[in-house]
Amino acid sequence: MTFERSAAGALVAAVLFTMSSAPLRAVADGQTAQLITQSGGALGVAALARVSTVRTDATLSALGLHGTETQWIDLKDGRMAEITKIGPYAQLDGYDGHIAWAGDATGLVWKQGGDADVSTEIDQAYLATYALWKPDADGALVTSLGAKIDKGRTFDVLSVQPRGSRVPLELWFDQTTHLPARSVIAGSTATAVTSYSDYQAFHGVMIAKTIHTDSSDGNNSDGTLTNVAVDPADAGEHLNKPDTHPADFSMLGGKTSTSIPIEIIENHVYLDVMLNGQGPFRFIFDTGGQNVVDPEVAKAIGAVGHGTAQGGGVGDTTESLSFAMVKREQVGDALLRDQLFAIAPTRQGFGMAAGKPIDGLIGWEVLARYVTTFDYANRRVVLAMPPASAQNPPGAHVVPFVLYGTQPQIACTIDAIPSECTIDTGARDTISFMRPWIEAHPQAVPATLTAAGVTGFGFGGAATGKLGRVREIGIDDLQVNDAVGDFSTQTAGAFSVPFVAANIGGGLLRRFTVTFDYNRETMALVPNADYAKPDVYERGGLFIINRGGAITVIDARPGTPAAAAGIAKGDVITAVDGVATSTMTLGQIRDVFFEPAGTVVKLDLKAKDGGTRSVSLTLRDFV
Repeated sequence: MTFERSAAGALVAAVLFTMSSAPLRAVADGQTAQLITQSGGALGVAALARVSTVRTDATLSALGLHGTETQWIDLKDGRMAEITKIGPYAQLDGYDGHIAWAGDATGLVWKQGGDADVSTEIDQAYLATYALWKPDADGALVTSLGAKIDKGRTFDVLSVQPRGSRVPLELWFDQTTHLPARSVIAGSTATAVTSYSDYQAFHGVMIAKTIHTDSSDGNNSDGTLTNVAVDPADAGEHLNKPDTHPADFSMLGGKTSTSIPIEIIENHVYLDVMLNGQGPFRFIFDTGGQNVVDPEVAKAIGAVGHGTAQGGGVGDTTESLSFAMVKREQVGDALLRDQLFAIAPTRQGFGMAAGKPIDGLIGWEVLARYVTTFDYANRRVVLAMPPASAQNPPGAHVVPFVLYGTQPQIACTIDAIPSECTIDTGARDTISFMRPWIEAHPQAVPATLTAAGVTGFGFGGAATGKLGRVREIGIDDLQVNDAVGDFSTQTAGAFSVPFVAANIGGGLLRRFTVTFDYNRETMALVPNADYAKPDVYERGGLFIINRGGAITVIDARPGTPAAAAGIAKGDVITAVDGVATSTMTLGQIRDVFFEPAGTVVKLDLKAKDGGTRSVSLTLRDFV
């Protein structure tokens, strides 16, 4: 599950348009130069000739909440920082000219490393410091996109790609006033379109007082500028990346580590979590996720939700959620205090796919504080207090990572192609390839692929892709060969993001004991007995869920035994080889389709129209 950064603070990241008065020396063409000159004159750039730093304050309405945002800007060196506070939600972020960083209300601060996140931060800093009006546009690639008409208004549009950014932004200028009217910035999973209006003079410069952002994920916002301060005394202390100093976690009894038994079902990691002294509750431990709790659990523990937002995941759609503070979160003997949780229907979504109640997810917030070991072979997770990071596990292959949002991202190779992969203990498959990478690297796509079908189900609905065998996945000096790859067919959701080749899931990670040290940004891999085992995919071609006690088919992949047997989406499986499914778990039913090739499986089915029938399918390796 992911929360796009633009859900709150980033939606108003360009609250202030301020600028240097240095003369323009180089532009792409005469038309572009004229537009920049006209807009600079309309804004009044000369008024800031002697200004070094600026602070702005704004009121903010976002995520169904109300609060404030403060931004600090250095016009000379391009640094920018901001803090957003709305309801229980708080976020810091900034760019110091070299490092993009983020933080939260707990004192936790981290370096952003994913290309999309860093590019978004650079783009926002470029806008905030009005680098477009610096000599040579401060090294940006600036091109004209011509005139565009929207709702009866005509705009002159520029594409601007700042130095260090891989994502060009768009700037729209009102053709009559030449004032900036709109910016368009594409994030990793959402695009923010910010409109600027109600221009007023502050210290001689025309600045938009009203800011509205439409985000493609539905997390829109409105901001109103309330104050502009020139060369404020506190600017310097805010413009550099703060030190991280969370003090909200500990280990009971003065222990230095705790070992928690886990259950592994379809490569997902399940464990018990106590919330506000109640439980235990059944949670997924997900390096690709954050704190999430089901509404029924939130009600039981007295966690009151505030606001309304949209969260995304593996599917094409988003899910509604709210935010609540949980006073005590306990995992084994590890204790976290005053943690922010999203409230979202995990029992309804993840629970249907898992076949058992899923009360929530934990991920980033725990991983960022403790050194965490996933010991798949011995079915346990170990959480250790820093500085357990001082030593690596014996025989470990230590791999550095950066943070893509809040998810580890490593260097990997796909059939010897240098790439970037995210690490996701919450994903069931071995590896899932992103659609932009697939399109950019057709040579890496297997010659034989299955038809498109459902490969997963969770937040945002079903994930879809084609399946094929990957010759080689390389991590450090380790190789996993002949692995089953999911080649995503999605145009939205977590598997449609740019710059990342693939998401590595539990099907690969279960071959190792994996230790994450977020303080040092390293992942240590120790191969276990499963390291060299063949990668096996289910042999029926069905994707089934437990929908209210009914084992329901949500996909019968074309070209598989299930499709050949005439099984269709919406069919309910009532018996497997004469055994009523009401007496079986979803996992037991799925295990039947992992039986050896040639096995004949008899299914009793009930169609959507109420009709019943029996079919037989012969299992085979279709991937």
